[in-house]
Amino acid sequence: MNITIIGTGNAACANAFKLSEAGHNVTMLKTTIGINDDNFNAINNNNGIFAIDHTNKGQNTSRFQNIALITRNIPEALKNAEIIIVQLQTLYHESAARAIAPYFGKTTQMVLVIPGAMGSAIFKKHCKIDSIIFAEGESTPFDARIIAPGTVEILFQNVRNAIGVIPASKNNEGLAIAKNIYYTYCATRTNIIESALHNPNLIVHTIGVIMSASRIEYSKGEFWMYKEAFTPSIWNMIRQLDEEKCNVIKAYGGKELSYLEAARWRNSEDCTIDPMVSFIKYANEGSPKGPNKVNTRYITEDVPNGLVLMESLAKHKGIEVPLTTSLINIASFMLNIDYRSNGRTIERMGIEYMVTENL
Repeated sequence: MNITIIGTGNAACANAFKLSEAGHNVTMLKTTIGINDDNFNAINNNNGIFAIDHTNKGQNTSRFQNIALITRNIPEALKNAEIIIVQLQTLYHESAARAIAPYFGKTTQMVLVIPGAMGSAIFKKHCKIDSIIFAEGESTPFDARIIAPGTVEILFQNVRNAIGVIPASKNNEGLAIAKNIYYTYCATRTNIIESALHNPNLIVHTIGVIMSASRIEYSKGEFWMYKEAFTPSIWNMIRQLDEEKCNVIKAYGGKELSYLEAARWRNSEDCTIDPMVSFIKYANEGSPKGPNKVNTRYITEDVPNGLVLMESLAKHKGIEVPLTTSLINIASFMLNIDYRSNGRTIERMGIEYMVTENL
Protein backbone atom coordinates (compact mmCIF):
# COMPACT_ATOMS: atom_id res chain seq x y z
CA MET A 1 0.00 0.00 0.00
CA ASN A 2 0.99 3.64 -0.34
CA ILE A 3 1.55 4.79 3.25
CA THR A 4 2.53 8.27 4.36
CA ILE A 5 3.91 8.65 7.86
CA ILE A 6 3.68 12.10 9.41
CA GLY A 7 6.72 12.57 11.64
CA THR A 8 10.38 11.56 11.82
CA GLY A 9 10.72 10.75 15.51
CA ASN A 10 11.27 7.46 17.34
CA ALA A 11 7.98 5.73 16.47
CA ALA A 12 7.78 7.20 12.97
CA CYS A 13 11.22 5.87 12.07
CA ALA A 14 10.53 2.44 13.53
CA ASN A 15 7.26 2.11 11.65
CA ALA A 16 8.67 3.50 8.40
CA PHE A 17 11.51 0.98 8.60
CA LYS A 18 9.25 -2.00 9.32
CA LEU A 19 6.51 -1.10 6.85
CA SER A 20 8.97 -0.45 4.04
CA GLU A 21 10.76 -3.69 4.82
CA ALA A 22 7.38 -5.47 4.58
CA GLY A 23 6.96 -4.21 1.02
CA HIS A 24 4.82 -1.11 1.41
CA ASN A 25 5.60 2.09 -0.47
CA VAL A 26 6.43 4.43 2.41
CA THR A 27 6.71 8.22 2.42
CA MET A 28 7.88 10.18 5.46
CA LEU A 29 6.62 13.75 5.83
CA LYS A 30 8.16 16.20 8.29
CA THR A 31 5.86 19.05 9.26
CA THR A 32 7.80 20.64 12.13
CA ILE A 33 11.02 22.63 12.30
CA GLY A 34 13.50 22.24 15.13
CA ILE A 35 12.38 18.85 16.41
CA ASN A 36 14.35 15.85 15.10
CA ASP A 37 15.87 18.02 12.35
CA ASP A 38 19.23 16.23 12.61
CA ASN A 39 17.51 12.88 12.22
CA PHE A 40 15.42 14.09 9.28
CA ASN A 41 18.52 15.41 7.52
CA ALA A 42 20.33 12.12 8.07
CA ILE A 43 17.59 9.84 6.75
CA ASN A 44 16.99 12.23 3.86
CA ASN A 45 20.68 12.20 2.90
CA ASN A 46 20.81 8.40 3.25
CA ASN A 47 17.47 7.84 1.45
CA GLY A 48 16.52 5.52 4.27
CA ILE A 49 16.91 4.38 7.85
CA PHE A 50 19.49 2.31 9.67
CA ALA A 51 17.97 0.15 12.41
CA ILE A 52 19.15 -2.05 15.24
CA ASP A 53 16.10 -4.28 15.35
CA HIS A 54 15.55 -6.61 18.30
CA THR A 55 12.08 -7.73 17.22
CA ASN A 56 12.84 -10.14 14.35
CA LYS A 57 14.32 -13.31 15.76
CA GLY A 58 16.70 -15.07 13.43
CA GLN A 59 17.41 -11.96 11.33
CA ASN A 60 20.46 -9.78 11.31
CA THR A 61 19.90 -7.17 14.03
CA SER A 62 21.57 -4.28 12.19
CA ARG A 63 19.99 -3.47 8.84
CA PHE A 64 19.31 -0.61 6.43
CA GLN A 65 16.03 0.06 4.65
CA ASN A 66 15.38 2.47 1.82
CA ILE A 67 12.37 4.77 2.18
CA ALA A 68 10.60 5.69 -1.07
CA LEU A 69 10.26 9.41 -0.27
CA ILE A 70 11.42 11.61 2.62
CA THR A 71 10.16 15.16 2.31
CA ARG A 72 8.76 18.38 3.78
CA ASN A 73 6.53 18.88 0.72
CA ILE A 74 2.97 18.26 1.91
CA PRO A 75 1.16 17.91 -1.45
CA GLU A 76 3.86 15.60 -2.78
CA ALA A 77 3.77 13.42 0.31
CA LEU A 78 -0.01 13.00 0.31
CA LYS A 79 -1.00 12.88 -3.35
CA ASN A 80 -1.23 9.06 -3.59
CA ALA A 81 -1.50 8.12 0.08
CA GLU A 82 -3.91 5.30 0.88
CA ILE A 83 -3.14 5.26 4.59
CA ILE A 84 -1.82 8.25 6.53
CA ILE A 85 -0.23 7.47 9.88
CA VAL A 86 0.22 10.47 12.18
CA GLN A 87 3.07 9.89 14.60
CA LEU A 88 3.67 13.36 15.96
CA GLN A 89 3.66 14.51 19.54
CA THR A 90 0.04 15.27 20.33
CA LEU A 91 1.04 18.89 21.02
CA TYR A 92 1.33 19.38 17.24
CA HIS A 93 -1.93 17.73 16.14
CA GLU A 94 -3.87 20.94 15.66
CA SER A 95 -1.21 22.74 13.62
CA ALA A 96 -0.50 19.61 11.56
CA ALA A 97 -4.19 19.01 10.90
CA ARG A 98 -4.63 22.57 9.64
CA ALA A 99 -1.63 22.18 7.33
CA ILE A 100 -2.21 18.72 5.87
CA ALA A 101 -5.95 17.98 5.99
CA PRO A 102 -6.67 20.14 2.91
CA TYR A 103 -4.42 17.76 0.94
CA PHE A 104 -6.17 14.53 1.93
CA GLY A 105 -7.21 12.96 -1.36
CA LYS A 106 -9.70 10.53 -2.85
CA THR A 107 -7.18 7.69 -2.57
CA THR A 108 -6.97 8.06 1.21
CA GLN A 109 -8.83 5.30 3.05
CA MET A 110 -7.74 5.98 6.63
CA VAL A 111 -5.96 8.52 8.79
CA LEU A 112 -4.55 6.67 11.82
CA VAL A 113 -3.25 8.78 14.71
CA ILE A 114 -0.87 6.94 17.08
CA PRO A 115 -1.21 7.65 19.94
CA GLY A 116 -4.24 9.82 19.66
CA ALA A 117 -5.48 11.54 22.83
CA MET A 118 -8.55 12.15 20.64
CA GLY A 119 -6.36 13.69 17.96
CA SER A 120 -8.31 11.71 15.37
CA ALA A 121 -11.23 14.05 16.06
CA ILE A 122 -9.01 17.06 15.39
CA PHE A 123 -7.93 15.72 11.99
CA LYS A 124 -11.51 14.81 11.11
CA LYS A 125 -12.66 18.31 12.04
CA HIS A 126 -10.32 19.81 9.42
CA CYS A 127 -11.11 17.29 6.65
CA LYS A 128 -13.83 17.79 4.03
CA ILE A 129 -13.84 14.25 2.60
CA ASP A 130 -16.55 12.15 4.22
CA SER A 131 -15.30 8.80 2.94
CA ILE A 132 -12.07 8.85 4.97
CA ILE A 133 -12.05 6.81 8.17
CA PHE A 134 -10.34 8.45 11.14
CA ALA A 135 -8.89 6.21 13.82
CA GLU A 136 -6.46 6.28 16.66
CA GLY A 137 -4.24 3.83 18.44
CA GLU A 138 -3.38 3.66 22.11
CA SER A 139 0.24 2.66 21.92
CA THR A 140 2.76 2.56 19.09
CA PRO A 141 3.23 -0.93 17.59
CA PHE A 142 6.96 -0.72 18.39
CA ASP A 143 8.93 0.77 21.25
CA ALA A 144 11.95 2.46 19.73
CA ARG A 145 14.56 5.15 20.30
CA ILE A 146 16.66 7.18 17.87
CA ILE A 147 20.19 6.48 19.08
CA ALA A 148 21.98 8.61 16.48
CA PRO A 149 20.82 10.75 13.54
CA GLY A 150 19.57 8.29 10.93
CA THR A 151 19.61 5.26 13.24
CA VAL A 152 16.73 3.87 15.29
CA GLU A 153 16.86 1.06 17.82
CA ILE A 154 13.66 -1.00 17.75
CA LEU A 155 13.30 -2.51 21.19
CA PHE A 156 9.96 -4.26 21.44
CA GLN A 157 6.87 -5.09 19.39
CA ASN A 158 3.39 -5.20 20.86
CA VAL A 159 1.68 -8.55 20.55
CA ARG A 160 -1.74 -6.91 20.05
CA ASN A 161 -3.03 -3.44 19.27
CA ALA A 162 -6.50 -1.87 19.33
CA ILE A 163 -7.95 1.16 17.59
CA GLY A 164 -10.88 3.48 18.07
CA VAL A 165 -12.75 4.68 14.98
CA ILE A 166 -14.84 7.74 14.08
CA PRO A 167 -17.66 6.97 13.72
CA ALA A 168 -17.76 3.78 15.77
CA SER A 169 -20.24 2.36 13.25
CA LYS A 170 -17.22 1.90 10.93
CA ASN A 171 -15.22 -0.14 13.45
CA ASN A 172 -15.08 -3.28 11.30
CA GLU A 173 -14.11 -1.38 8.17
CA GLY A 174 -11.43 0.55 10.01
CA LEU A 175 -9.98 -2.55 11.63
CA ALA A 176 -9.77 -4.33 8.26
CA ILE A 177 -7.70 -1.44 6.86
CA ALA A 178 -5.43 -1.34 9.92
CA LYS A 179 -4.78 -5.08 9.59
CA ASN A 180 -3.41 -4.44 6.12
CA ILE A 181 -0.43 -2.70 7.66
CA TYR A 182 0.03 -4.63 10.92
CA TYR A 183 -1.40 -8.02 11.84
CA THR A 184 -1.20 -6.97 15.49
CA TYR A 185 -4.23 -4.72 15.01
CA CYS A 186 -6.90 -7.14 16.14
CA ALA A 187 -9.53 -5.25 18.15
CA THR A 188 -11.56 -2.07 18.29
CA ARG A 189 -12.69 0.01 21.23
CA THR A 190 -16.22 1.24 21.85
CA ASN A 191 -15.26 4.77 20.82
CA ILE A 192 -12.22 7.05 20.57
CA ILE A 193 -12.63 8.24 24.16
CA GLU A 194 -11.96 4.68 25.27
CA SER A 195 -8.89 4.54 23.02
CA ALA A 196 -7.63 7.93 24.20
CA LEU A 197 -7.83 6.98 27.87
CA HIS A 198 -6.27 3.55 27.33
CA ASN A 199 -3.07 5.26 26.23
CA PRO A 200 -0.65 3.89 28.87
CA ASN A 201 1.34 7.15 28.94
CA LEU A 202 -1.61 8.83 30.64
CA ILE A 203 -1.06 6.58 33.67
CA VAL A 204 2.58 5.57 33.97
CA HIS A 205 4.43 8.46 32.34
CA THR A 206 2.71 11.05 34.50
CA ILE A 207 2.88 9.26 37.85
CA GLY A 208 6.30 7.78 37.10
CA VAL A 209 7.97 11.13 36.46
CA ILE A 210 6.08 13.23 39.01
CA MET A 211 6.80 10.81 41.83
CA SER A 212 10.43 10.24 40.73
CA ALA A 213 11.34 13.85 39.98
CA SER A 214 14.18 14.13 42.50
CA ARG A 215 15.60 10.75 41.47
CA ILE A 216 15.56 11.76 37.80
CA GLU A 217 17.32 15.05 38.48
CA TYR A 218 19.86 13.51 40.85
CA SER A 219 20.74 10.56 38.60
CA LYS A 220 21.59 12.77 35.59
CA GLY A 221 20.41 10.19 33.07
CA GLU A 222 20.99 6.96 35.01
CA PHE A 223 17.32 6.23 35.53
CA TRP A 224 15.17 3.34 34.29
CA MET A 225 11.61 4.38 35.04
CA TYR A 226 9.83 1.08 34.48
CA LYS A 227 12.36 -0.76 36.65
CA GLU A 228 12.72 1.82 39.42
CA ALA A 229 9.68 4.03 39.80
CA PHE A 230 6.82 1.65 40.47
CA THR A 231 7.08 0.61 44.08
CA PRO A 232 4.10 -0.62 46.17
CA SER A 233 3.00 2.86 47.26
CA ILE A 234 3.16 4.13 43.67
CA TRP A 235 1.03 1.19 42.53
CA ASN A 236 -1.62 2.42 44.98
CA MET A 237 -1.67 5.70 43.05
CA ILE A 238 -1.81 3.91 39.70
CA ARG A 239 -4.80 1.88 40.84
CA GLN A 240 -6.60 5.04 41.97
CA LEU A 241 -5.85 6.84 38.69
CA ASP A 242 -7.01 3.71 36.86
CA GLU A 243 -10.30 3.84 38.76
CA GLU A 244 -10.83 7.46 37.76
CA LYS A 245 -10.01 6.61 34.14
CA CYS A 246 -12.44 3.69 34.11
CA ASN A 247 -15.22 5.82 35.59
CA VAL A 248 -14.84 8.31 32.74
CA ILE A 249 -14.71 5.55 30.12
CA LYS A 250 -17.90 3.99 31.50
CA ALA A 251 -19.65 7.36 31.52
CA TYR A 252 -19.14 7.54 27.74
CA GLY A 253 -20.36 4.00 27.11
CA GLY A 254 -16.95 2.31 26.99
CA LYS A 255 -15.53 -0.77 28.69
CA GLU A 256 -13.30 -0.38 31.71
CA LEU A 257 -9.86 -1.98 31.68
CA SER A 258 -7.02 -1.39 34.11
CA TYR A 259 -3.57 -0.27 33.01
CA LEU A 260 -2.06 -3.61 34.02
CA GLU A 261 -4.69 -5.64 32.17
CA ALA A 262 -4.33 -3.48 29.07
CA ALA A 263 -0.52 -3.73 29.22
CA ARG A 264 -0.73 -7.53 29.50
CA TRP A 265 -3.07 -7.66 26.51
CA ARG A 266 -0.68 -5.57 24.41
CA ASN A 267 2.60 -7.09 25.52
CA SER A 268 2.09 -10.72 26.47
CA GLU A 269 1.31 -13.73 24.30
CA ASP A 270 -0.29 -15.38 27.33
CA CYS A 271 -3.25 -13.40 28.64
CA THR A 272 -3.76 -15.80 31.55
CA ILE A 273 -0.56 -14.88 33.38
CA ASP A 274 -0.62 -12.46 36.28
CA PRO A 275 -0.63 -8.95 34.78
CA MET A 276 2.08 -7.81 37.20
CA VAL A 277 4.32 -10.61 35.94
CA SER A 278 3.73 -9.36 32.40
CA PHE A 279 4.59 -5.79 33.45
CA ILE A 280 7.82 -6.87 35.16
CA LYS A 281 8.84 -8.83 32.08
CA TYR A 282 8.30 -5.77 29.89
CA ALA A 283 10.15 -3.54 32.38
CA ASN A 284 13.16 -5.85 32.37
CA GLU A 285 13.26 -6.75 28.67
CA GLY A 286 11.51 -4.13 26.56
CA SER A 287 11.42 -0.79 28.33
CA PRO A 288 13.86 1.95 27.38
CA LYS A 289 16.13 3.92 29.69
CA GLY A 290 15.01 7.33 30.89
CA PRO A 291 13.74 9.95 31.02
CA ASN A 292 16.86 11.95 31.81
CA LYS A 293 15.07 15.13 32.92
CA VAL A 294 11.78 16.15 34.50
CA ASN A 295 10.98 18.69 31.79
CA THR A 296 10.19 15.87 29.38
CA ARG A 297 7.30 15.01 27.12
CA TYR A 298 6.23 12.54 29.83
CA ILE A 299 5.04 15.72 31.57
CA THR A 300 4.88 18.42 28.89
CA GLU A 301 2.76 16.22 26.58
CA ASP A 302 1.09 13.63 28.77
CA VAL A 303 -0.18 16.04 31.42
CA PRO A 304 -1.84 18.69 29.18
CA ASN A 305 -2.98 16.27 26.47
CA GLY A 306 -3.61 13.29 28.71
CA LEU A 307 -4.60 14.21 32.26
CA VAL A 308 -6.16 17.57 31.34
CA LEU A 309 -8.16 15.81 28.62
CA MET A 310 -9.41 13.23 31.10
CA GLU A 311 -10.33 15.96 33.60
CA SER A 312 -12.22 17.78 30.83
CA LEU A 313 -14.14 14.65 29.85
CA ALA A 314 -14.93 13.95 33.51
CA LYS A 315 -16.18 17.50 34.07
CA HIS A 316 -18.46 17.17 31.04
CA LYS A 317 -20.17 14.24 32.80
CA GLY A 318 -20.02 15.64 36.34
CA ILE A 319 -17.46 13.07 37.54
CA GLU A 320 -14.93 13.82 40.30
CA VAL A 321 -11.32 12.87 39.49
CA PRO A 322 -9.34 14.08 42.52
CA LEU A 323 -6.05 12.31 41.77
CA THR A 324 -6.09 13.45 38.16
CA THR A 325 -6.65 17.01 39.33
CA SER A 326 -3.89 16.71 41.95
CA LEU A 327 -1.35 15.39 39.45
CA ILE A 328 -2.10 18.25 37.05
CA ASN A 329 -1.62 20.72 39.91
CA ILE A 330 1.65 19.16 41.09
CA ALA A 331 3.10 19.00 37.56
CA SER A 332 2.14 22.63 37.02
CA PHE A 333 3.83 23.70 40.27
CA MET A 334 6.93 21.59 39.53
CA LEU A 335 7.65 23.21 36.19
CA ASN A 336 5.99 26.61 36.78
CA ILE A 337 3.57 26.04 33.89
CA ASP A 338 -0.22 26.11 34.07
CA TYR A 339 -0.95 22.98 32.07
CA ARG A 340 -4.68 23.69 32.06
CA SER A 341 -4.13 26.96 30.21
CA ASN A 342 -3.06 25.18 27.03
CA GLY A 343 -4.19 21.63 27.74
CA ARG A 344 -6.47 19.55 25.57
CA THR A 345 -10.13 19.98 26.46
CA ILE A 346 -13.16 19.11 24.38
CA GLU A 347 -14.11 22.80 24.32
CA ARG A 348 -10.65 23.92 23.18
CA MET A 349 -10.60 21.22 20.52
CA GLY A 350 -14.02 22.39 19.32
CA ILE A 351 -15.50 18.89 19.37
CA GLU A 352 -18.27 19.13 21.97
CA TYR A 353 -20.76 18.16 19.26
CA MET A 354 -18.71 15.08 18.39
CA VAL A 355 -18.45 13.91 21.99
CA THR A 356 -22.19 14.15 22.57
CA GLU A 357 -23.52 13.08 19.19
CA ASN A 358 -21.16 11.20 16.90
CA LEU A 359 -19.07 8.75 18.93
